[in-house]
Amino acid sequence: VPIPVFINGVEAHTIVRDWLTSQREIDGVSKGVISRDSTYKPNEATSVDAIVSTIGFPLVGGPAGSMEAGRNVDVASQLLKSMDVPYVVASPLLLQSIPMWKSNGVLGLQSVVLYSLPELDGAIDTVVLGGLVGDKIALVPERVRKLCSRLKGWIDIRKTPPSERKVSIMIYGFPPNVGAVGTAALLDVPNSLENILKRLHREGYDVGDFATNQDACGE
Repeated sequence: VPIPVFINGVEAHTIVRDWLTSQREIDGVSKGVISRDSTYKPNEATSVDAIVSTIGFPLVGGPAGSMEAGRNVDVASQLLKSMDVPYVVASPLLLQSIPMWKSNGVLGLQSVVLYSLPELDGAIDTVVLGGLVGDKIALVPERVRKLCSRLKGWIDIRKTPPSERKVSIMIYGFPPNVGAVGTAALLDVPNSLENILKRLHREGYDVGDFATNQDACGE
């Protein structure tokens, strides 16, 4: 059931900090392995499966937090880490008309402020909800449906056992047919891939033959 929250100001993180929680966080607080701010209201906070911000900008500080990117990332990431639920940013474009967006995509400044900065906090997905029609902001119904569909997917996959999840890992390989697969400037792609597979295995994912033969990832 969606729970709309309206704020008067830009400090959206106070809602997450004081009024929202998750079952993982509730269990952690009760066991003493997770600590929350003194303003946290355990008896009044609502347990949620995901958080959607329609504001854009950093979670802590809002537009003011954009003046110094990353300044409050530690505060935001700690809030989101203890809850451990998908954090999605879905906002209409404030400076572009819908036809301009459809023909040119999201322009640079808006892309940074509305979508890229929240990624520093931990946002894992972004959805454009609409844009300007004349001097008014309008939502596109198809985009709202897309947000709902993607949100349902994120929640459903969290409830799927790791061994039943399907994960695709894409590796750089350009130009083709010249032995460039897994090459990247100043990056150790093979070892990085091996470490990813090891962690997936530890967390219960089916990694096939790699579970018993760590040379299998090179085949």
